Formats: sequence, C-alpha cells, structure tokens
Amino acid sequence: MINNLLNLKGFLNSPAGIAVFCVAAAALLILILDLNYRLFAKRLLDFIASFITVCVISPLLIVCAVISKVRSGNGSVLDYTDCVGLNGKVISVSGFAGISGPLKNLSRILDVLCGKLSVVGPKLVESGDAALIEDGAMERFSVRPGLVSPLAVSGGEQLTYEEMFAADVRYIKRREMFMDFGILICAAVKGIRGDGKKYLGEAAEKSYAQTLLQRGAITEEDVITARNYAAEASKKN
Repeated sequence: MINNLLNLKGFLNSPAGIAVFCVAAAALLILILDLNYRLFAKRLLDFIASFITVCVISPLLIVCAVISKVRSGNGSVLDYTDCVGLNGKVISVSGFAGISGPLKNLSRILDVLCGKLSVVGPKLVESGDAALIEDGAMERFSVRPGLVSPLAVSGGEQLTYEEMFAADVRYIKRREMFMDFGILICAAVKGIRGDGKKYLGEAAEKSYAQTLLQRGAITEEDVITARNYAAEASKKN
C-alpha cells in the first residue's frame, strides 16, 4: 500500500504525471462549466472574454473614442439606443457617436462586460420594435441579447422575423456551452468569407416595424403607439 502511494506520488511529480493532472483538472473544469452554463458559467465566461478583449483592443477603443468626440459635433463619445434586454427590461446599448460601419458598435464589448449583453444570444431588438412582437415570441427576452446571433448557424438570407423569433426560442431552450462555441466559430468563418450578416435574413437590413409596414400588417399610427409605449417603459427603468 505504502509502495503504491509512493509510486503514485512519484508519477504525479514527473512531467507525464503533471500533464495527466493538468488534463484531468481542465476536463473537470470544463464539465463544471458546462453543467452550470445556464446558472452562472455563461455570464462568467462572458465577463472573462469581454475583459480580455477590452484589454487587447483598448488602444483601438481609445482611438475610436477620440474620433467620435471630434466628429460627433456635440462632443459626445457614445450614443445610446434603447433595446430590450434580460427579462424584458429596457437597456441602453452603446455605439461610438462619430463613427459609422462595424467599428461603431465596437463599444458594445463594454456592454457585455457590464452585463447588459452576452457574447452569444438573440439579436438585439430596439424597444419600439419589441412592443410590436406577439406574446408567443416574448420568451426570447428571457436571456441577454448577444453580440453574435445563434442564426449564424441556423439562419439564411430568406429568413423572416417570425422565423428568427422562433429560432431564438429554440436556442434558449437548448443553449449550452459547446453550442455557443460552435456559433462563434461559424460566425467567424462567415465573417472571414465576407458573408456579413446575411444569415439574419430580413432582420439584417430592416427593423421589425419597417417590415410590418411594408407587409401592410400595421400602420404608421401603430408604430407611433409602440414607440410611445416603449418610451414610457424606458422611463420606468
């Protein structure tokens, strides 16, 4: 018995033993994170990923902030858009005020850091649009919206808003750590290929209100009513 313990101790002190221990510890950590992904691990990984990203791209964030302050006209660095976040609460999502294109939303990594957004989650919907969504799709607001949509895997150019809402609900019911990693990889590949956000379908170019107006499903008065309702909800938050 004593010899066996000594042999085990000797093995663990060897390079091979240390490697086996590290692999086992890493596997155990991954298992714990996966089993508790919905409970706390997703938010923990979001925080770690956003913190590291902010540290790495901080020079670029500073440059964007300076450009925004100069170009915005009123000296503002960030402007904010009211969207619907976790549990249906209205959140203000940031963007660089004086910059257009992809860099404008680079500041949203800060929104992930402070817990407004997630790295992977349903597409952001502005509060005025959210007021037009039917009750059957409201479950999509039970989690944080994401910088990257799950539609990177399941979407397509012909996707409608209603199909997007249904896909978001399916994602929420199935979400797990390895699924989110797969979504990130798929989104990165599509970005490298230059596909942009085509997988978002009609949501890539038009708001939900614009889409419903074009279909004739609502009137301008309905849009104004929805925006007023959203503005009142924003004040309460």
